[in-house]
Amino acid sequence: MDKPLSTVDLRILEVLQHEGDISNLRLAEAICLSPSPCLQRVRKLRSQGYIQGVSAVVDLRRLTQYVVVHCSIGLVEQTTRHLAAFEAAVLKIPEVLECSAISGDYNYLLKIVARDMEHYAELLRSMMEMNIGVKTHASVVEVKNVKRSLAFPLRSLLNGRFDGA
Repeated sequence: MDKPLSTVDLRILEVLQHEGDISNLRLAEAICLSPSPCLQRVRKLRSQGYIQGVSAVVDLRRLTQYVVVHCSIGLVEQTTRHLAAFEAAVLKIPEVLECSAISGDYNYLLKIVARDMEHYAELLRSMMEMNIGVKTHASVVEVKNVKRSLAFPLRSLLNGRFDGA
């Protein structure tokens, strides 16, 4: 874990999580800092890896119909070679939005977006045929998304451990 960020830096991160395209001038106003030091801090946060990127959140419902499926995957073996092969393959499948190594009966939890259930079945069949060690799988279809956020609750997670600078 890196050394704690200043309160100003944390406020910058909070604002940018919700408004990634905010102008430097508006960001500076929001955190009560002049524009030049604000820009310097943002550049420093980027260079230190605290800000990994900025992207637009697309409302896919406006473009097309789709399904989201959460799929648990169990591998044949849990060797370093099998885990690495599976992870490398998953990185190449654009429909896999998220992949997390998990504990329990399965090794991974995938979040997959597909045109429909037939498309999802094709994706799953393709993964099974890739020879990447998939032994078992279980799928849960998302019926309705109640909450989706890319913003971390920084204040809550840091539990008030801001350094006050």
